[in-house]
Amino acid sequence: MKAAVVTQDHQVDVTEKTLRPLRHGEALLKMECCGVCHTDLHVKNGDFGDKTGVILGHEGIGVVAEVGPGVTSLKPGDRASVAWFYEGCGHCEYCNTGNETLCRNVKNAGYTVDGGMAEECIVVADYAVKVPEGLDSAAASSITCAGVTTYKAVKISHIKPGQWLAIYGLGGRGKLALKF
Repeated sequence: MKAAVVTQDHQVDVTEKTLRPLRHGEALLKMECCGVCHTDLHVKNGDFGDKTGVILGHEGIGVVAEVGPGVTSLKPGDRASVAWFYEGCGHCEYCNTGNETLCRNVKNAGYTVDGGMAEECIVVADYAVKVPEGLDSAAASSITCAGVTTYKAVKISHIKPGQWLAIYGLGGRGKLALKF
């Protein structure tokens, strides 16, 4: 399959790459689209260490083509997301308190595992969110990063109706915060 892969000289080549077989709890997506996040540029540039060979992308939407053993949350034909959070350890203090993104063993799509800028992508099924019918894939893809980031910030603020909240900047994330 074709994929956008980070090269040793901090470039991105669209090249042929073969995915490994599915493991327990995983699903294979045939990608419809994948947005470009500024984090992808950091990964490509080596700002977080050498990521030569990784497939970029964590703002993706695809159609489930196949599910591995033990998958009950997705089925072939479902549309699902590829998000930054790929997987946590599942048993540390962070994973057990709803703060999986802080897990010391976290895996991130397009950074520590292959991401969605490819014809196909492997996801952990329980962390891939189903995309509702009628929601455009390109519109849904930005929710997997900026949308989740904003939602989490609003959620942990414990803001209640009638309370004030300051939103600094009304770019994409600020506008999403207003809607949440």
